[in-house]
Amino acid sequence: MPTVTASPGVARPQLGILLCLLSMLIFASQDGITKVLVKNFPVAQLVMVRYWVFVVFALGYADYQGRVKASFRSNHPCLQIIRALLAAGETILFAVGLRYLGLAEMHALYAVFPLMTLVLAGGVLGEFIGLRRWVAAAIGFTGTLIILRPGAGVFELTALIPLLAALGFAVFNVLTRRISQHDSFATNMVFMASVGALTITFMGLPAWGTPTPVQALLLGFFSLAGVVAQILLIRH
Repeated sequence: MPTVTASPGVARPQLGILLCLLSMLIFASQDGITKVLVKNFPVAQLVMVRYWVFVVFALGYADYQGRVKASFRSNHPCLQIIRALLAAGETILFAVGLRYLGLAEMHALYAVFPLMTLVLAGGVLGEFIGLRRWVAAAIGFTGTLIILRPGAGVFELTALIPLLAALGFAVFNVLTRRISQHDSFATNMVFMASVGALTITFMGLPAWGTPTPVQALLLGFFSLAGVVAQILLIRH
């Protein structure tokens, strides 16, 4: 899944692979909590809280780097906004999908995103993919299906939800790759956090439900895990 290098013009594929794998591990843990929380809370509220935490981290990081004002200046502001909206939309779609499908079905269908990313990377970025990468992505997708052994849920109309989420995530990755060649890590993170938070707050506040102490703890872990995973994904 090609996305972001640590700094423009510097390629560190081993580090990128490690960060990507760590982000996927954290996302998987977060999905289990999402499956529990989504039964009692509106999806908009869950995503809103996560983005509020993300904004605090993003602005805190930018302030630590002494780049708060600079982080709001981008060489590709329109692409940054589109990318942030895609990230928020993909997160919402995945959470909605968990209302109707099990984790196995969701991940089996969502696992198609590396193939989508390869297609977009070749067509949009003009990157040379090569047969080995195609074969590796196909084997990975097949292996996911074998391990998860999804049921009949993958053939239902609701299966379109994780497929759309996967497409949004693939486009997000390609845009991140392109934008990161000119914008800093702080700019990428601040735009993604602030645009996403502003957008989802309009939907989340009206649907607010007060959590119990246990639910608040799960919600806090859900939000922190999401932030850490997103930072690793942007960073790699």
